[in-house]
Amino acid sequence: MSDVYIRKIKWSGLHFLLGLCFLSVVGFYVYSQWFYAGRHYLNDLIGLAGIILSIDLILGPMLCFWLLSPQKTRKENIINLLLIVFLQLSSLGYGVKQIDSQRLAYIVKWQASYFAISKSDARGEYIPEGFYLFNEPAVGAKKRPLYDRLINQSIPPIEMTEFFELTDFETECKTMCGVITKKGVVNVTKEGDSLVFNKSLH
Repeated sequence: MSDVYIRKIKWSGLHFLLGLCFLSVVGFYVYSQWFYAGRHYLNDLIGLAGIILSIDLILGPMLCFWLLSPQKTRKENIINLLLIVFLQLSSLGYGVKQIDSQRLAYIVKWQASYFAISKSDARGEYIPEGFYLFNEPAVGAKKRPLYDRLINQSIPPIEMTEFFELTDFETECKTMCGVITKKGVVNVTKEGDSLVFNKSLH
């Protein structure tokens, strides 16, 4: 194997290790700040994070091997390296945005069931994370035309924040209750001031 390919492999390996360290720090921060206390059970975070990590960890070293070369000038290698870093940061930024959209927005009770709604499925203005009740306006009530209009727009009641009433875990769940998510039913309890989610055994 020529010295050129040996250098390319070394640079690609170094790029992989640096990328792995950087992504580990970002991943730890995202997990500990956004998906603490079992919030990762509410969505397919592992699958999404795996795709993002594999793209960044494979893309960077491959581009490094392809674009960088000891036969090129220092200026050419620096420009190519900056291009690689830009592409990776862009990819990572898009990935983090997608992960952010999977964070818990709120839990709403509708027809005696609790639904965990992610930020990507929430509509309207931001409302604080917590438990809410959906109060359907009665026929003839002042807000009924708005409700009917939203129904005609195919907006489900669990996204109609206009009719939400704030409640709390103690009132709704006492000690534990199950919430419906895209991944199935997840149990929620409370420890101190924080909600804690655990995968249902059912």
